[in-house]
Amino acid sequence: MAGVTIQEYGLRFVSACMKLYWSSCWYPFLFVVGIICTLIWGRKKNSRIFIGYVLFLLLTVYNPLVVKYLIAKVKFENEYYRFIWILPVIPAVAYYGVKLVSVFRKKWQRVLAAIVVLGCFVLLGNPLDGVVTNFAMTENIYKVPDDLRAVCDVIHQNQENDFPRVVFDSSLNSIVRQYDAGIGLVISRNASIYRAGSTVAGSFDENSGFYKRQKALLDVIDYHIYDSPDQFKKALRKTKTDFVVTAIGQVDHEFLVNNGCELVAQTETHYVYKYNG
Repeated sequence: MAGVTIQEYGLRFVSACMKLYWSSCWYPFLFVVGIICTLIWGRKKNSRIFIGYVLFLLLTVYNPLVVKYLIAKVKFENEYYRFIWILPVIPAVAYYGVKLVSVFRKKWQRVLAAIVVLGCFVLLGNPLDGVVTNFAMTENIYKVPDDLRAVCDVIHQNQENDFPRVVFDSSLNSIVRQYDAGIGLVISRNASIYRAGSTVAGSFDENSGFYKRQKALLDVIDYHIYDSPDQFKKALRKTKTDFVVTAIGQVDHEFLVNNGCELVAQTETHYVYKYNG
């Protein structure tokens, strides 16, 4: 996971990943309580499935010794955080919540218990504001910003190739592929994450031609570093870029124009440049 490495944490790597993943959410605590209750009072096989599941995980991918000496050997550290997802916390907590409500015989008691259980889930789980920042309702049926649709329309109206290749800034680059499969992304998602300082999506040979081109584009588009115009222009040419899209007021307009980018349109929040290199 981001910022957590086996080399630094050693045998504490698993617990560090769990803490980072679950943050302040109390669902794991409720999960453990449910497991203990199952061990004490559980009689049905369907409730004991969680016991076997957890024991298997504790012996394998949640075993600090296995992780430290095996995961590190097979160089699977960057992908390890996905193993946190397979711990059945959410389905188990939901199951135990239903079992708790079912203990009561009378209908009014079950209704009251259900309200209390749901209240606990809301209070002890991560609130929406803690998971999503700058939350806003979607603007259209495509579940993408309206301005992205406007940008894509401009690109298709001005394209010369059947599959235009576009450099998007970080505000759009990660969501374009959710909307328009007819546009090729020049900036790699993984390279963007790596340039930001994270190795979650893997590492790159910083001396490779591919990464140097990605970095030259990212330095200008997302980090506003303009000290290597030749590298930027070379990267646009080598990646066969057709368009460059930047947020209004974020990137030096004169720098882009001087390096072969022609402003063809302005949407509500973005400039669309056509590269004529």
